[in-house]
Order: sequence, then C-alpha cells, then structure tokens
Amino acid sequence: MTDPNTPRPALTLPGGGYFSAFAEARIAAPPSAVYKTLLDTSSYGRWNNFVTAVKIKKRPESESEPHDVYLKKDMIMTFTVHMTPSLNTSSKELVTQVDDYPSDSAPGHITCIRWIMANKESFTPKFILAAERVNEIEDLGDGTCIYRSWETFGGLAARIVKWKFGESLQGNFKDWVSGLQQYVEEQEKQKKERQAAVELAA
Repeated sequence: MTDPNTPRPALTLPGGGYFSAFAEARIAAPPSAVYKTLLDTSSYGRWNNFVTAVKIKKRPESESEPHDVYLKKDMIMTFTVHMTPSLNTSSKELVTQVDDYPSDSAPGHITCIRWIMANKESFTPKFILAAERVNEIEDLGDGTCIYRSWETFGGLAARIVKWKFGESLQGNFKDWVSGLQQYVEEQEKQKKERQAAVELAA
C-alpha cells in the first residue's frame, strides 16, 4: 500500500513537492452528486469538520452573480480550518480548475477540481510554502464513483508543516472524504425515498 504522505501529482508543483495528505473512498452515489456537493461551498460545514466554513473573497471578473457560492476557476476563498482539537486557523485558496461535468460521462472518466494556496493573498512566497489541493471523481459506470482527495505541499517550510501537522492533516483528509461519502449517500437515499413516495402516491 502506498504511503498516503508520498508526494502526489500537482500541476503547480512540477518537482513533486515534499509530502501529501491523501484519502479516497468508493461512494455509493452518482459522480454528479459528489461533484455538485463539492461545488457548493455553503454546504461544507454540514458534512466535514476540517473546513467548516468558506468565505468567497473574490469572484471571477466574468461572474455576474455577486452572491454565488459555487466553485469557479479564478475564485479566491478563505477557509476556516479546524486543524487540531485545539487549533483553528484560516487559509486563502485560489481555484485553478473546475472541470465541467460531462453529460455523457463514461466508466473511467475523471472529473477534477483543484485549488492552490493563494500565495499573493497570504503574503507568503511560493518558495517558502506552496500547496495544491486536488479532488478527483472517477465514474465507475454503475451509478457509483471513487472520490480521491489530496494536497501536496512544497517549499522550504513544507518540512515544518509535515513535522507539526502531517499526522493531523492525514486524519483530517480521511474525515473529509468519509464525511463527504456519508453526506452524499444519505442525500441520495433521501432522494430515492422521495421519488418512491411520489410514485406510490400516483
């Protein structure tokens, strides 16, 4: 089994970074349901204890809706992060990729969402600390999917981050993925129950 802290691919860290935190799960729900939940930043606090709130700091110039909470490329966000039981902090993130979910998704298709540490907003040079978060949703073709999420860290301070928070980050990523899994599966169950009730009434 691959060490979850092994550096994983990151477009903005072509050198591979210093370490990653990683988790994955098979989710008994359509990949589109996972995708929609990840896009809706207002829902994050309902299904995970890691990033409990998201505040949109800057929307893309093309964005016409000033109160839109859905992830879009070039959006800048501030995350409220529950790093450890005794430490709450915040991080500023820049969305770099939001794939459109294809209407004709086929088995094996991967939809990707990425964001990176907003170094300019954080006044932290990239050579000091850089981080890229990757979310992958793989369609299994049977109404279920595999969700993978990891964050790769690089820069001079990455060693310190791993030493201080590596174990906590890994636990937080497991909680993030399992929380999303439970939330989406429950939402899908309730959806099917509502549909069944309508059909029964008809």
